[in-house]
Amino acid sequence: MASRVGIAILGVLLAWPVAAAAQREPVFRTERGGPELSVITRAATGVQPKSVSVSPDGRRVVVCNFGRPDRDNVFVYDAETLEHTGTVTFAGNAVESAYSPDGSILYVSNFRRHVVEVIDFATLEVRSEIAVGTNPKTIAVSADGRTLYVANYFDHSVSVVDVEAGRELRRLRTGSRPRGLGVMADGSLYAAAFHGDRIHIFEPGATEERESWEACRYPRDILPFPDGQGFYLTCSLGRIGFYRLDGGGRAFGLAPTGRNPRSIGRTADGRFVGVANFTSSDVTIIDTVRRTHRNVEVPGARRIVGLAMHPGPQLRLYATSWDTNEVILLGGDVPQ
Repeated sequence: MASRVGIAILGVLLAWPVAAAAQREPVFRTERGGPELSVITRAATGVQPKSVSVSPDGRRVVVCNFGRPDRDNVFVYDAETLEHTGTVTFAGNAVESAYSPDGSILYVSNFRRHVVEVIDFATLEVRSEIAVGTNPKTIAVSADGRTLYVANYFDHSVSVVDVEAGRELRRLRTGSRPRGLGVMADGSLYAAAFHGDRIHIFEPGATEERESWEACRYPRDILPFPDGQGFYLTCSLGRIGFYRLDGGGRAFGLAPTGRNPRSIGRTADGRFVGVANFTSSDVTIIDTVRRTHRNVEVPGARRIVGLAMHPGPQLRLYATSWDTNEVILLGGDVPQ
């Protein structure tokens, strides 16, 4: 009798994973298609333009020039024409940029000098510097604008910065080479450890992670959904994943990209997502409504590293070409 009971229990346990898996939402995969993009205009940048971002009002574009320290660190352009309208210069070299919620302040990570530059975006004057960890890269800003999160690439940490006080409050421990950062609707911070292959999750005000989970090999950039209830994540082996906060670390959607995808951008409504593909020197445009993807060649570009998208309603994508020292504006029609 006991042996029959044991066999029955074993049968239930063996069947449980199958039943649980059957209840999971199937993962969707995008199909080929979507809008065609073509080059509208292009402009010269400084040496090795690492990143590009669009101001909250959609009127200006900022490029961080990594390759020539101590001069021409940040170029500012008109978003429609790519006319060069301003330059910011400081000691060190620029990597990534972010904005205060009202767009009045531009934050730029200074890789060599281990600080964040605080820049008046109207005058392009450097107001102050905030010391953070070793070799800062990506910057994420809280919804209320009071807190900065800064990924310290060679420090296994994320700096938490009090904007009003102008100082670092603490450092959050992560895996090796933290890169992607995203602040979600509930205020939680998601950090991607590029060499750690993990996503680390921190509650607001936390001193240590709530949890972490393995995402993929070489997770790079994180970009929250418009509603902050999930995020996009590039995986450097050639895909972008769609994740919900309550998904337990399992992607509910996947789209292929070009080779070595890096930065992500999206329109304000989240319908279109763009990806910079460094090794294949092209960009991927994803329609999240129709669930399509298209890899778009960028003539003359070599190693596209930075990418940003205009908030809309027009479909406009900005990409930086690392080897040719230029920023390129691509555009297309929005499918009806």
